[in-house]
Amino acid sequence: MRRARAVDRLSSRRPARHNDQMIRRKLPLLPGLALIVLVFAAAGCASTATVVPGKTLALVEVTYPEMRMSGVVLDTGEATPMTRMADSLLHQLGAEKAYEVKDARGRAHFSSLATDPAAMAAFRQAVPADGYLGVQLLGCSAMPRTETERRGSGPGAVEVTVYFYRGECTAELTALDPEGEKIAVLQKTGRYDSPRQDRQDSSQMGSQALTIAIENTARSLAREIRPTAGK
Repeated sequence: MRRARAVDRLSSRRPARHNDQMIRRKLPLLPGLALIVLVFAAAGCASTATVVPGKTLALVEVTYPEMRMSGVVLDTGEATPMTRMADSLLHQLGAEKAYEVKDARGRAHFSSLATDPAAMAAFRQAVPADGYLGVQLLGCSAMPRTETERRGSGPGAVEVTVYFYRGECTAELTALDPEGEKIAVLQKTGRYDSPRQDRQDSSQMGSQALTIAIENTARSLAREIRPTAGK
């Protein structure tokens, strides 16, 4: 039995003149559709940078609420999370090369600059800048963790416990203009897992995990702050 040949119903059952009219009627829609595509593409490429205008930034203070800091265990002589964050943020901002960055820690409390115009005026005279940064750590820790790994194959496979530290740090950065007005608030979280070990390692591994998590947080903050949108 012969198979019926497939046909294009629109073109076979209607005269050619009608088909030409239908095609011409649809053509004007194409530029409009193209415009819609471009609009969506432009929206998808929009910058998410947090704009802090100017060329100079000053880091005023990095704080950590005492009630949260009490859970952080430090070895003797080890730098606090605040110091690690400040040093890392200054380094990362410098590496981005979007601003000239000043270390203005120890000169004033950041909270007073936003609430006391006289304090802001005096600080601005001592440390001229286009933007002033304050950072609050909302939680920074490195906690021991365990996982189970299956090693080998077949009847000889075994389940073993491995040990590591999971570092995590969340920081909120606030930027003020030279008048003490808030420009932007930005929050980022950085994480890092230390290499898996067959035994519980020393606290040095936990300290390293915390340091790298803080560095990852500082890098995320530095990469988002820009003098102008789209840069």
